[in-house]
Amino acid sequence: MSATRYEAGLPLEVAGEPVRLDAARAVFWPRRATLLVADVHFGKAQVLREGGVPLPRGSTGADLARLDALLDRHAPRRLLVLGDLVHGRGDPDATWIARVSAWRAAHARLDCVVVRGNHDRHHDPSRLGFEVVDGSLHEGPFVFAHEPAPDPRGYVIAGHLHPGVVLRERHAPRARLPAFWFGTAVGVLPAFGRLTGSMPVRAAAGDRVFAVAADVVLPIAPPRGRPT
Repeated sequence: MSATRYEAGLPLEVAGEPVRLDAARAVFWPRRATLLVADVHFGKAQVLREGGVPLPRGSTGADLARLDALLDRHAPRRLLVLGDLVHGRGDPDATWIARVSAWRAAHARLDCVVVRGNHDRHHDPSRLGFEVVDGSLHEGPFVFAHEPAPDPRGYVIAGHLHPGVVLRERHAPRARLPAFWFGTAVGVLPAFGRLTGSMPVRAAAGDRVFAVAADVVLPIAPPRGRPT
């Protein structure tokens, strides 16, 4: 495995389009001034606490602060969420709903769009001030979707899988990290939400995989055809 550090994000060409991979688990598409994130899962902490998991509060505020940093860094005109903006049902008086709604009101000039994911059925993102698209959104050369599956209209960029890799270094514990995964026809973003697990990437020949470690993006060469 080889790795190179990029402190300020990683410029990349996908389907002939220049994009930038941001270590905050986002992609910026300059031509359309669009910031892409996937699997935010707002409200997950509440669902876990209701299930008996003793999680501290503050995860929603932390994720919103990360979004604010991305907006400052890239100055997009649009935020496009590739599904699962929310995680579960939301009581009207839930703290996370109030925080997300206040954040949206503070960014009223920003176009905010969600390609509906499987979790978004629990709490309609339109109630939080986001435009909702069902199925997929075609903006050549890309097709934006939640579930990663090839589409004849263009190169698919999706979420849903929460891709991750395990870095193994001698004399150091293994590190499981979120990852960007770009195949020949489909690219998958890491989950933006911090309270999410990850699925090991199974890279095929020609795939490009990039791990996210703290504030850097690490291009890696995974073992071909095996989980990394």
